[in-house]
Amino acid sequence: MKKLLSVFLVLVLAVCGSIALVGCSKNNGKNFELVFITDGGTVSDGAYNQNAWNGVTEYAGSAGMNCRYYQPSADENGDVSTQEVEKYVKLAKDGKAQYIVMQGEKMATAVSELAPAYSDVNFLLVDAKLDAPQENVMTITFDNMQAGFLAGYTSVVKGNNKIGYVGSVSDESSADYGAGFVQGAAYAADELGTPVICDYANYDAQDLNYDYSFTIRPVYQKVEDCKEQTFKVNVVNGIGSGVYTEGENVTVTANPAPEGKAFDHWEVKSDTEGVKDKKVNISSDKKSTMNLLVGDCDCTITAVWKDVKTVKIAVGDKDTYNVEENSTTWISAPPAESSMVFDHWECDDKNAVEDVNASSTNVTVTDKDITLTPVYVRSEAPTFDVVVENGTGSGSYINGDYVQVVADAPQDGYMFYKWENVDNQGLSTGIAMKNEYCYITDFEMIDRYSSIAEKMYDDGVQVVFVGGNSQADSIFTATWKISHQVYAFGYGYDQSDMGNCLSSVVNDYRVAIVNALSDYKGATEYVGNCANGCLYVVGMSTVELYKDSEGNDVKDENYNEGYAKVYNSLVDGSIVPTNIDLRTFNSSKCLTLDYWVK
Repeated sequence: MKKLLSVFLVLVLAVCGSIALVGCSKNNGKNFELVFITDGGTVSDGAYNQNAWNGVTEYAGSAGMNCRYYQPSADENGDVSTQEVEKYVKLAKDGKAQYIVMQGEKMATAVSELAPAYSDVNFLLVDAKLDAPQENVMTITFDNMQAGFLAGYTSVVKGNNKIGYVGSVSDESSADYGAGFVQGAAYAADELGTPVICDYANYDAQDLNYDYSFTIRPVYQKVEDCKEQTFKVNVVNGIGSGVYTEGENVTVTANPAPEGKAFDHWEVKSDTEGVKDKKVNISSDKKSTMNLLVGDCDCTITAVWKDVKTVKIAVGDKDTYNVEENSTTWISAPPAESSMVFDHWECDDKNAVEDVNASSTNVTVTDKDITLTPVYVRSEAPTFDVVVENGTGSGSYINGDYVQVVADAPQDGYMFYKWENVDNQGLSTGIAMKNEYCYITDFEMIDRYSSIAEKMYDDGVQVVFVGGNSQADSIFTATWKISHQVYAFGYGYDQSDMGNCLSSVVNDYRVAIVNALSDYKGATEYVGNCANGCLYVVGMSTVELYKDSEGNDVKDENYNEGYAKVYNSLVDGSIVPTNIDLRTFNSSKCLTLDYWVK
């Protein structure tokens, strides 16, 4: 989630790059004892940077310090390099900074590498850990099991008897959030005597009982069933054959040329008696890919070759292209196999490939054959398998990939109608075809992890929590795809702006930063929890009465007696969530855990 927020903020910076150096004082000649370096985002992001900056300014005010923040430039992925961060660390040191505050896991590497070189500055790293303690670095972490416990308890006491958690086996904090969530929900269920079912799925588990793959298939219909006037197109030495309605714009592409040949031009012929050939309306007779505007007649379109000297481009052991000597050709790597992703090209001619890191690129040949070897590696990002029936485009893809699919030519008496896609659970895939009514089209692969939450909601789950991992936004995405009202439970900060948010369990950076700076100790870890006021659930109060401006006792509408007791029990230690093995969880009388494993 932090990454997605940062990517958005990079776009903002592209327009507003002049705001990178700002602070709480307009006098740039002053020294600043306290400096906050953001993760590339703004201090008005409504999330982590803003909460951290609030803590910095509050402490600075109470300690009589000058403070400012720096906003480094992030790359297209929302990441900030150590070299970029160091520019601002040096600025802070030159400005006599005593403390430098940074937040988030992606800043941990920068702190780890830079702190030894700037030993006379004290660093505070929020919501992240270092591999080893450093004398001038204090870290802030949060009790994720307590946070998960509060989220689980709140989900049930708000009246939900079917809840869900989507976690990650590769993320330690996710496991802690998940364990706490189940125990908090179980505590509430047993306290209320209400049967509760909790679905639990680790989206990246090898034994997950769920299949992300989906199938795309062309739908054909009988020509006689079409109510519009149709025309038959026959493409020789190319693709595009079929029966189409009048006015359709059809993409026609020549096949790869045979050895010793190259594409020269298109030859068109009317197949309808009495209609001249010139009525066949193509956009270009010289381009190997062009458009046909269907109408007036049936037709035959033929790709005509010319004799040339050709060389071969071998792409791995699957494809071979015959191309004209001293020419440039667009080459695409075959789709990756499951869980793999394209990494780079290897070629015996180092000058042939325009971009060795792009899966599709221009390849320039001379008068010699060349071999291109696409190299695939195991993907760190999630991959999703696509099966194209009666067409091409099958493969394994990651979020953001553009996938082209081409339907097979229809049998006689049939015509292409549209594409359909469905996942193996019978749910919508969420992908959007550029043109679902065109036999050749493409789509952008999307994050399919939201499909787990969709499945949960489809099976009756009322609220899903996803604390502690990078797929949190997927849950909110899923809530908008369900026809009835369902909710996501946020974490980290108040996520009510996301919509369909039941509530959020908050890691209060502001309070944690003020507390840590007030008693700064290098090489130590400050743990934010209920006891020090660094964890709470939005809209759930532990205090029944408060004083208004006139000193009168007023009842807090958000007060919940059960929540208050649980919160205070977490404070005094009478409730201690533990890191249990959820696969063997059976300690609740009223909660049933449905653990999604094969």
